Amino acid sequence: MLKNKKWLKQLFNNKGVGILIVDKNRNILEVNDCLCQMSGYSYEELINNSAECFHISKESYLDFKKIAFNEVLNHYSINLVYMFKHKNGKDLWVKIAGEEIDNTEDVLWVVTDITEEIEKQKEINKLNAILNSKIEVQVETLRQKDRQLQYQSRLAQMGEILNMIAHQWKQPLSAITSTITYLYGKTMIGEFNKTEFLNELEHIEEYSGHLSSTIDDFRNFFKPNKGLEITTIEEIINSTLKIIEPILLNNNIKINTSYKCNKCIHSLKNEIRQVILNILKNSEDAFLERNINKRLIQINTYEKDNCAVIEIIDNAGGIKEELLNKIFDSYFTTKTNEKGTGIGLCMSKTIIEDNCKGKIQAKNTKDGASFIISIPFKVDNQ
Repeated sequence: MLKNKKWLKQLFNNKGVGILIVDKNRNILEVNDCLCQMSGYSYEELINNSAECFHISKESYLDFKKIAFNEVLNHYSINLVYMFKHKNGKDLWVKIAGEEIDNTEDVLWVVTDITEEIEKQKEINKLNAILNSKIEVQVETLRQKDRQLQYQSRLAQMGEILNMIAHQWKQPLSAITSTITYLYGKTMIGEFNKTEFLNELEHIEEYSGHLSSTIDDFRNFFKPNKGLEITTIEEIINSTLKIIEPILLNNNIKINTSYKCNKCIHSLKNEIRQVILNILKNSEDAFLERNINKRLIQINTYEKDNCAVIEIIDNAGGIKEELLNKIFDSYFTTKTNEKGTGIGLCMSKTIIEDNCKGKIQAKNTKDGASFIISIPFKVDNQ
């Protein structure tokens, strides 16, 4: 019995937790030193007084009685986090566990001070809120930069479009001018021949039709259509070549194709076209800058891992190995300041990986560079 009393005395005087015993009327019967130090009250100030002194208000005192104290008296154990009040008026966060003492209506409460822990958590929450706010600002900044990047990319594409239109219009416009001059000269010297005149007018009509067709091709190519379409990568490549091949041929760049897929994809048709166009333009620039004599671009298609694959290979000398992992970065370019914006391949990566849920990669071959684009056969609506 003496040994048990020593154990109980040691347990009651535990310095890690506060111990409080109250009767059914919530009057304090016993407290240990730890609870006194925790609450700021002396032993004499607490004994035989109401436990209301621990509560931040009368309402809190009554609320605690309703929620917690009655539960214990109904033979339920309870464990909760609660806000008490220190003697000096400061908030005191505690973890409190209560249980009825056998054969009595008295309740034993074990109280742990977690104020420091709660305050630290509040500080962490405050820092998280500040961090989240800063992240939101940075994300919006990045979005604005991305919009600016896309705008710059569009401006660069407009310049390319004008150049392509000018190239494809140059020959038919020249032919129309020559024909009109020829007919005007014939008319002026009185050598008008109706049959010949009508034949030349048919040629003018044919040239004009070519001009109109060219405009339609470019309008369809660059129209801002974000919807998913059912098509094939071969159809996308062919429509792209229709736009750029005349310029490539004019610069002695030969195009070879090998199509082995011919399976429908459900993806963003026009955006993939623009990626292919950008890669072909980069090859053209490399050929011209390095003055390559024999110029060849090979375009292959095939199926791999449930994707349609486009492989574009040139013999323009390739990309420096130390630059291969940078070419898709924003504003990175190997071109001169007059020609390079550094936005083409970055936007191409965004289009393929983010918009089309595909993959684009570059590597060097024996004589040049190879770009491999993988497009899933079906891309879910976003």
